Amino acid sequence: MMIQNHASVEISDVTAFALSVAREAADLVMRILPEGMTSKDVRHKGPRDLVTRADHEAERLITARIRTRFPDHGILAEEGTAASGDVRWIIDPIDGTTNFAHGVPMFAVSIAHEERGTLRCGVVVVPPLREFFVAERGRGAFLIAGSEPPKRLATSGVAELSQALIATGLPGEPVRSAHVATIPAFMRDAQEVRIMGTAAAHLAYVAAGRLDAFWEPGLNAWDVAAGILLVEEAGGRVSTFTGQPMTPPGGDILATNGPLHTTLLERISRRT
Repeated sequence: MMIQNHASVEISDVTAFALSVAREAADLVMRILPEGMTSKDVRHKGPRDLVTRADHEAERLITARIRTRFPDHGILAEEGTAASGDVRWIIDPIDGTTNFAHGVPMFAVSIAHEERGTLRCGVVVVPPLREFFVAERGRGAFLIAGSEPPKRLATSGVAELSQALIATGLPGEPVRSAHVATIPAFMRDAQEVRIMGTAAAHLAYVAAGRLDAFWEPGLNAWDVAAGILLVEEAGGRVSTFTGQPMTPPGGDILATNGPLHTTLLERISRRT
């Protein structure tokens, strides 16, 4: 199937479905974004872990579409939806809920499709920017923004850490304090470190060459599944902190443009 209105990019029906559902979910959460925290029904899952009615509504929308179209597929989603199977969807209805709850327009919707342990397609949407990052295994990764033609993504060619813009996140305890203590050294070594509050967007930005690397411990499958495929299909590299393949998705992640990977693995191993 061709991406609608963009005949230069061919994608499978499954990827086209994921993109379509991601568009619906993005529209839903953007309608709720301007509301106040009371209307958003902001609640605490943990000391720093928020959930809103938009998370639940977006997850219900996505899972309903999947169950209608693919009733035999499994689903793993952040807000509690779980069904096993060799073929499954991995969903984060809002990655960056704390930003969303406070009205900060930096968050993502992440949808990935996995078959027998292999990621086959992934979509990460940054709704406030109307940017759709789409990857399909073996067919590359693309950015769809507005009416512009799809742009093939490629990671950056930066090879020196001193010239690299890198990003990290702030995980929950018990790993949070130890991780935060390692960040100043990277701030000295790299050109700059960014913390935008959404792992899915960080990974999409590595794929797009906007960031040169991203690392964070203790992530969940739904945080990273779609983003991993984006980085890999854009020519980058993704591993655990020990350099092992990230299968299944989740845990301690390092995603880079490729040239920086060995350097960052060595530095992470010295500081964790």
